[in-house]
Amino acid sequence: MTEQNRRYVTKEIGKLLSEIWRIKGLAEQEYGPKHPITKKLASMHEDAQKLLRE
Repeated sequence: MTEQNRRYVTKEIGKLLSEIWRIKGLAEQEYGPKHPITKKLASMHEDAQKLLRE
């Protein structure tokens, strides 16, 4: 992967993290922190963060 592609992927993952976090906040307001949807969004956020560390 070229450096330009790496930067693009990193940027897009950052956008994804931001959107997941925003939607997770809305889901917590609507369903509460214990709801399966909210838990899954938190899990997705963790997975995306792991991608950035690789």
